Amino acid sequence: MIQDIGPHIYHNEYHLRRPQASDCLVGVKDGMLYMAESDRGLEYVRFEMLPASLRENESGIVFLFQIDDISYFLVDPQAEEYELFTGELRKIKGIREVPVQEFRQIRPMWKAFGGITAMQLNNWYCNRRFCGRCGSKMKKSTEERAMRCPECGLTEYPKICPAVIIAVTNKDRLMMTKYAGRASKNYALVAGFTEIGESFEETVRREVMEEVGLKVKNITYYKSQPWSFSETILAGFFCQLDGSEEYHMDTRELSAAEWISRDQIQERSQDISLTGEMIEAFRTKTYPQYDMWEKKPENTADRS
Repeated sequence: MIQDIGPHIYHNEYHLRRPQASDCLVGVKDGMLYMAESDRGLEYVRFEMLPASLRENESGIVFLFQIDDISYFLVDPQAEEYELFTGELRKIKGIREVPVQEFRQIRPMWKAFGGITAMQLNNWYCNRRFCGRCGSKMKKSTEERAMRCPECGLTEYPKICPAVIIAVTNKDRLMMTKYAGRASKNYALVAGFTEIGESFEETVRREVMEEVGLKVKNITYYKSQPWSFSETILAGFFCQLDGSEEYHMDTRELSAAEWISRDQIQERSQDISLTGEMIEAFRTKTYPQYDMWEKKPENTADRS
């Protein structure tokens, strides 16, 4: 998955630090991230590539994170120097504007993960200029990654939305869907955001019922994934069909829904998403519940 960047290590601890020549600067403008093309593919812009006047201008940048021992900084979208920095980035030889969706294909994986995470934080800074309670201009905390209101004290942290990915199994078949109004033509799984007052398990039941009209049982956690494309933390679950396999598709949300047998599912071993990994785990019979749910008679576990 996109966050699996080993042997590289992602450090998200917030620090007040000065950039070094080998550190990287990320500039985002109109949904595009500036990167430089080289013989090694796309590279992040290093501070040593900037004019000397900008290398010393720390008021126009904000620290993001580290990957290994390299620090990444963002051209601060709230700073007066924003246009100056992005203008200079555009002048760098070989610079290219990289759209959000391209980070699904960028390799090696650490570059994709770094870029899309920077995009998420850029969007958060853009959308947290003013206090949502009193309307005052927010200020960056010097102690943690947070925006604080100097008037009423409201503190805002980076936006993360919880959501679930759901593999509904029916013996050797999997409920697969396509969402309406999206460019992607690939099959996916039932999914949705957790609403106020819900547990993940309650979200699973509700989303499956809303999207395909099915009941499920034995809801079992698989693993999670940060998904910066939608500012989301995803929780993946496998579950079994409970009762009738006749489904009723929500045409407002979906363009297709179908029980697909294992031998009809295409390989997705290089997919960067939790959805792709879960589909591949079902296809290859490697999901944790396979022995219990498919190789043995119907289990008698309590319904979750």
